[in-house]
Amino acid sequence: MTEVPPALVWKALTDNGYDLISAQRGGWFVAGISGSNASVLIQVVEVGILLALPGADTAARIGLETSGELPPVGMGSVGLAKGASQIFEALRVLHSLLRHPVAVLSYKVESRLAAIHETERTREVRQRIGQDVFREALMDFWQGRCAVTGIALPRKLLRASHCKPWAQANRSERLDPFNGLLLSVHLDAMFDTGLISFNDEGVLLCSGQLNASVRGHFSIAARQRLRSLSPGHIPYLSWHREHLFEGEGFSRM
Repeated sequence: MTEVPPALVWKALTDNGYDLISAQRGGWFVAGISGSNASVLIQVVEVGILLALPGADTAARIGLETSGELPPVGMGSVGLAKGASQIFEALRVLHSLLRHPVAVLSYKVESRLAAIHETERTREVRQRIGQDVFREALMDFWQGRCAVTGIALPRKLLRASHCKPWAQANRSERLDPFNGLLLSVHLDAMFDTGLISFNDEGVLLCSGQLNASVRGHFSIAARQRLRSLSPGHIPYLSWHREHLFEGEGFSRM
């Protein structure tokens, strides 16, 4: 077994920001991120790569085929990534999730609240701070680009849209990056008010209230879809369609 990952895997790691790549540990390569205690373990197999990940459901939530391989000590799940595109996307999503786990985001919220006088720590202030922290995580997850158009808009024109709104979500759901989409301001307004939603394949759904003229004005095209979609998004998108989407008379375009 080699002491460094194959060129394709090495490139996928470095391109996605893993900068602490060390030699094997029990047959696994270790990939970490500066400033984070989290890491992933990688083993090259004939059909792709095995990824040993923290969290019992992490592999499933990012869409990896589950493996019967027993997770190494300290890891909760093992998933199989096949082909260059899946390997690259899995490592990209993992990098963001490792940098912004819910526990770390929650700690950031509490730290910022602690800097505010106790009498000013209202529910509204907590929500505002939470939304700011959540937006920072989504900016990283979606690489500062609209989740639909892929355009790197000025930050002021991008919004962190909750699929399951803050008021209806529990504490972990509120800060779960899979519960959010980074959207341009006009798409955020439509998503937030239920005028658009997305199916389980990420295809944009339009309420019947958005006629062809309106869709044309906002350049909403047929079969427009999310640039990236993981199984972790599905329960939240399903909730949005059931509870917020103005689906009567909607268009699949």
